[in-house]
Amino acid sequence: MYLYITSRSEPETELIKAECFAITGVYPDENGIAIKNSESQHGNYTDVSRSAYIKLCMQVILQANELPNLYKILDNADIKSDQFRVSVIKIPRSIKAHPQEIMHQVGLRIEGKPDLTNPKTEFLVVITEGNVWLGEVLSKSDGLWEAHQKKTQQFSSALPTRFARAVVNLVAKPGDKIIDPCCGSGTILIESASMGIKSLGCDINSLMIWASMRNIRDFGLDVPLAIIDARIIKGSFDAVITDLPYGRSCPSSENLYYEILTNSLNLAPRSAIVAGMDISELLLQLRFQVQYVIAVPKGSLVRYIHVSDSDLRLET
Repeated sequence: MYLYITSRSEPETELIKAECFAITGVYPDENGIAIKNSESQHGNYTDVSRSAYIKLCMQVILQANELPNLYKILDNADIKSDQFRVSVIKIPRSIKAHPQEIMHQVGLRIEGKPDLTNPKTEFLVVITEGNVWLGEVLSKSDGLWEAHQKKTQQFSSALPTRFARAVVNLVAKPGDKIIDPCCGSGTILIESASMGIKSLGCDINSLMIWASMRNIRDFGLDVPLAIIDARIIKGSFDAVITDLPYGRSCPSSENLYYEILTNSLNLAPRSAIVAGMDISELLLQLRFQVQYVIAVPKGSLVRYIHVSDSDLRLET
């Protein structure tokens, strides 16, 4: 059994759930915990290092309904490990339990030598109302999106880096080939390329391509860029991921969206399209197979993420 812990944020709740499912195949509960049963799901372990909102994955060793029972089970479990550390997560944090005492009690019941500074194995105790799990941490989010916030070329209309990383994860994985036909300053490209996704960026605005180039190079990434109209791009990709132009400096146009999206359908079977309005009716009109739409508010702005997976591959 694998247990995944996600971040919890009210505005991004649906995005967090969608990213968790896209990466792990399971949804988190109200505590931000997703559990994958290895027996029924072929024992597939998912590395969550690329995730924006999944904090970690651990393999469950023991489960109990309360701490005293966990200790009793642990007494007979014969767990051995050298250079280990024990950590504790309480959900919610208001649960009356003392992390230091829990770490001490669990550590006493593991045969081996602890190493709090440079552990080879990290054991984690997760406590909720009614459940306690002990497991071994297998992977954690690398948090690269945080470093990517410090772009040289900043624009107020650009997507937040964490948001962009999650959007990429909805439709692409390492090894895939994606295109952002309205790449702007390169936020989506930076997130996708840093995850090992082959990426291509295009924009009709040469200043945006220059900004993308600067930002991408600053992070040591290599992404081909082209000054080209999104309405005439040709090629074959696994996914189209883009933030359509909108805002004061880039007023949206239904006709412009129609032309960009008509061409996008020719480029890839999957897509994650971000817009400043719900354009699902337009996408359906164009024969996109819209799976779901997520609205993510931020202040007065609401961004809509439209995720499609189409069986239609038109000839290019």
